[in-house]
Amino acid sequence: MAVQRTNTPMPKPTLPTRVRKDDGLDCEICGARMQERSCKITCRNCGFTRDCSDP
Repeated sequence: MAVQRTNTPMPKPTLPTRVRKDDGLDCEICGARMQERSCKITCRNCGFTRDCSDP
């Protein structure tokens, strides 16, 4: 008894997706990640700046 093989391609394995924690470092203007230095939080994409004491 012969085994029949099909030419159906095997699905590619998917990489696990990274889950980003909500740490408040997303830019309020453009949504990009912001960079925190000392007490200034700056968006490298659009230039929006926040102070760490801002609510």
